[in-house]
Amino acid sequence: MKNLIILRKWTFIAGCLFMNSLPAQVGINTSNPQTLLHIDGARDNPASGTPSSAQAANDVVVTSLGEIGIGILAPAVKVDARSANNTDNSIGVGETSQTAPVAGGGAVRYNPLNGGKMQYSDGTVWQDLISSPTKAVVVANIRAANFAIKIPYRTSTGISGWNEISDPTANFNPGTGVFTAPRTGVYLVSFTYDFVRIPIVSGYFSEARYIVNGSSTVKKCVKSFSNISKQAQVAGSCVAGVQLNKGDTFQPQIYQSVYNGNLSLRTDTSSASNDYGFVNLSILEQ
Repeated sequence: MKNLIILRKWTFIAGCLFMNSLPAQVGINTSNPQTLLHIDGARDNPASGTPSSAQAANDVVVTSLGEIGIGILAPAVKVDARSANNTDNSIGVGETSQTAPVAGGGAVRYNPLNGGKMQYSDGTVWQDLISSPTKAVVVANIRAANFAIKIPYRTSTGISGWNEISDPTANFNPGTGVFTAPRTGVYLVSFTYDFVRIPIVSGYFSEARYIVNGSSTVKKCVKSFSNISKQAQVAGSCVAGVQLNKGDTFQPQIYQSVYNGNLSLRTDTSSASNDYGFVNLSILEQ
């Protein structure tokens, strides 16, 4: 009898040790936990297999690495709320009366003063969080053989085939001459052009036009000419601030009623040529 009691004790101890060695997972509202702790908020996960991104959007998980996922089953950082199917992935940060040294370096708080702002502790003082994204700065010109680029009569025409000098945000397509706004704001645009020499008579004019989203003309800069009987070069420029929303497209175009036919821009491929450097574009995000 004594030996039987001892055997049962050892069996119980061995069973406990074996259970402690198992990789246990806990599920709340789900019998199919995907991590160490898995809470299915809407109780809509499948009984087997991996939940879809839509089903996981209302879930909270804790991984074996101690990472927390909110709406995402595989968090990449300590707290990850980047749900693929959740339109509200924001994280609320509140106020604190703690000093920066007490909160410690790396702490984040919301400060409602002066209109409200986010701050972080550097261990000594609360510093303002300032975002300084790389702004769009497009500089481009046309390098093409003379008479290669032509503007038809009374037809607003976009300029393509630009030589890109600067575009750190990669928002300008030099092939089409179309710029896509990376952020909502004001963009300062400067555009210059020059045509080859032609006879000028009264009533002729050319326009630089700024076209948004392919059809909306937001700016026109008109160059008209008095009655003269000799040949001259028709040139123009346009500098304007253009309000663009994120994702809006912008393209400079030229309209000419100077010549009843295709009128060539004054261009060349060599910087040593007298016809080089007359068609230029710059777009500066303000």
